[in-house]
Amino acid sequence: MGLKKRLVFFSVLVFLQLYSLAQEATKGISSDTISYSDENTKKVLEFGSFIDDAILNGDSEAFMSKLNKDVFFKRIMDLNPSIDTEDSYVKGYLIGMRKGIDKFPNEIIADVENGSYYDFISYRYDETLQTYFALFRLYSAETGMNYHDFRIHKTDGELQFSDMYLYISGENLSDTFARIMMYTIPEKKVFGLIKTPVKEDTKALIQAMSYNKMGHFEKSYQILDGITSELSKEKFFLIFKSLIASNIDDDKYLASLEDLLTTFENDPTIALNKVDYLLYKGEYFEAIQVLNQLQNETEDDFLNFMKANIAFQDENYDLALNYYTYTIENYTDFFEGQAGYLNTLVMMKKYPEAVDYLEELTSEIYDKLSMIEYVEEVDEFGNNILEPLVKSKVYKNWKRKKD
Repeated sequence: MGLKKRLVFFSVLVFLQLYSLAQEATKGISSDTISYSDENTKKVLEFGSFIDDAILNGDSEAFMSKLNKDVFFKRIMDLNPSIDTEDSYVKGYLIGMRKGIDKFPNEIIADVENGSYYDFISYRYDETLQTYFALFRLYSAETGMNYHDFRIHKTDGELQFSDMYLYISGENLSDTFARIMMYTIPEKKVFGLIKTPVKEDTKALIQAMSYNKMGHFEKSYQILDGITSELSKEKFFLIFKSLIASNIDDDKYLASLEDLLTTFENDPTIALNKVDYLLYKGEYFEAIQVLNQLQNETEDDFLNFMKANIAFQDENYDLALNYYTYTIENYTDFFEGQAGYLNTLVMMKKYPEAVDYLEELTSEIYDKLSMIEYVEEVDEFGNNILEPLVKSKVYKNWKRKKD
């Protein structure tokens, strides 16, 4: 499913952490209390479009204008009631975090500029929390799938977001920041409640993150594997460790996923990790069932494309073709869906249908020469999944045919 480059989001958190550490200089989680109404629903839809446009236009300032920093940082401090907010060091630390978080959307923007998709896909209203949530999907062939669930906050009639749940870390952004703050603020600033072993392990974690940023995955993994305190059982830690392991070998990756799934056996928020694990184990039917559950939760029909890929990998081409058909009909500009549909026709030896589809693509969307080049190109190992089509008579006739 492409976990390897999802590490980019952990790099963001590392940057924020180190940035805040370089700076020298109320109780209870805030309630959002937004009523459900047609007017507010319309504003949530407008919020989703605004964030979509901000990322597409590369406008990080516009994106960050929608974060209510006061509420966000209050959440962080509410999670750290033992930290002395009047201490000058802590005040400087918070200033650094406030400046550092402005860099958060830059990674998303960079991904989109490199071909990723970032889309507002659904909203929901939570009666218990009394607010709306807006769900966004980040996808690319290289980085795989991730979701950002924005918690909406209303201030003077304007909708902003006060927190964000990142599927890649399995927790709210405020929780991650609160932990980083607790682990990195000097002991005397938190009334001596943090024990030395955790502090030492936090330093080791920072070193592991630095090694990861430099591409030294083995060194990073070795450090993480040596951490045995309560930090080693945190969800974000286990997810990070699995992402590092995915860059080394399958055995380490599977072992780290098993550790994560065992520790958080009934946690629905690690569905994407569970799908990867099931794929590595060859349990394709079970992987699709997990995606079905995730689709029910997110209302994201794009997951049909992921199910198509799994069915294709399982050589269940009839099922794959059905899912790819849905994808190309509902995501008409999505080339990966079109390529998957074409590949499946070839695997089913439906060469005339494959050529008919090439004709459709070149008459409506793509240049014929470009499509010929795509169909006939080989990968870095000299292989081409479409080679049977290339050798077919019906394809050769289509290739020679003048438009």
